[in-house]
Amino acid sequence: MNPLLENAMQHWNMVAPAISCPSSKEDYDLLVGNIQEAIELVENRPNSPLTSLIEAMAAAAEKYESKRIETLGGGSLSALKYLIKLHGIRQCELREIGSQGVVSEILNGKRSLTLRHIRELSRRFNVSPNVFIRD
Repeated sequence: MNPLLENAMQHWNMVAPAISCPSSKEDYDLLVGNIQEAIELVENRPNSPLTSLIEAMAAAAEKYESKRIETLGGGSLSALKYLIKLHGIRQCELREIGSQGVVSEILNGKRSLTLRHIRELSRRFNVSPNVFIRD
């Protein structure tokens, strides 16, 4: 057997939970905490052995977020409010959209997201732009 695969199999039970898609909000919060801790350990060293683990954990978190957004239903405003809550962001931190006044108008349904807003928000939250196009 390939030594790499043999080694991976020996340690899989310890690694699998770290890169599996969370099944609950608590699992998701734990995963995000692990990602943040791993990022701090890497300290901007792209060649760190933890880099690929961080990428795998981030993919699991993104999968959970995508599933969660899909099950919420609703339109773009619901998705945006959910992502803001999920990531613990305040209105003033959404500079991608504009001033706090513009953000407030969008969140209160008085103004729609523009194509530029959608592009920036999808980058920020690392979700498909389609999340903000549904209504």
